[in-house]
Amino acid sequence: MAAMPQSPAPPPAPRMFGAPAGDIRERLRADHEATLADTERLRAETDAERCLFLLRQLRRAWVIHALAVETVVYRALEGAEGADAGAGSSDERFVENELVEGLFEKLSRLRPGGHEWRARLSVARDLIARHIESEHDDAFARLARRFDAAALVEMGRRFDLAREKLTFLEEAKAAA
Repeated sequence: MAAMPQSPAPPPAPRMFGAPAGDIRERLRADHEATLADTERLRAETDAERCLFLLRQLRRAWVIHALAVETVVYRALEGAEGADAGAGSSDERFVENELVEGLFEKLSRLRPGGHEWRARLSVARDLIARHIESEHDDAFARLARRFDAAALVEMGRRFDLAREKLTFLEEAKAAA
């Protein structure tokens, strides 16, 4: 069996009006756009082996993104606003991530292309889209209120570093 190619890195996001290059919101938007594109690519795929490969890639990217966002963005917001300020939304984020991960797990055990596969993939895509919309509506506004341009760029740099470290750990786990 030939090795499947690695997924390319997310493309650079289009500049947000008023956001400096490297702003964390640009980084998040690029990840979100790549995730939705990868989900659509998976939904359109008809080859079962390729479906499972794309699912593994999507799942890995989602886990890395979610952990990096929690580690960098939400930790900074909680520090700036106080731990209780975002308690409800953090509970919701964790539940959404847990539901998406559970759907990915079930998809990995199903026959790609079947009715249940398509239904679970659609639900996973909808949850991801809801999560992204919520992050854009809530977190982006909170970031703009709490941090200046330099801090947002620095947060983008720390997010990239966290993603690199998490990618390395995921690759090491997969190789073990």
